[in-house]
Amino acid sequence: MMAGDSRDLPALRRILTQLPPDSYGQVFIEIVAEVQIVPLSAPAGVTVTWLRRDSFGQGDSRRTFGSARGETIERAVLAWTSEWVEPGCQCGQSPFYVWVGCAMSPSVDRLHMVLRSMFAADSAQSADHQHRHGH
Repeated sequence: MMAGDSRDLPALRRILTQLPPDSYGQVFIEIVAEVQIVPLSAPAGVTVTWLRRDSFGQGDSRRTFGSARGETIERAVLAWTSEWVEPGCQCGQSPFYVWVGCAMSPSVDRLHMVLRSMFAADSAQSADHQHRHGH
């Protein structure tokens, strides 16, 4: 599972090209508007989902522009992990990879804390490195 925003596209593209052809998983990419969607090559088992901030949260009268930076990533990753990750997962024992970009977002900072508590210590340390450094 990988998640990032438009600034993370070069890193996400590089990681996707390095994945084995039989990889499977989910990539979430937060963008401001549809114009930022670009073609990305990924293994057949990897789904890329574009999360548009301009259309997220439109029913909320307090918002003037959709969601704040990182909110769509936080919600999408939490939904994905609630479906795919078992409580107490020892994910470091199998080929499992979590990469979260979109640094400097309070929503992603909250997400990072949740992911750290969700995964085994060795996986959390890896997730911490990926989140703090973004690449």
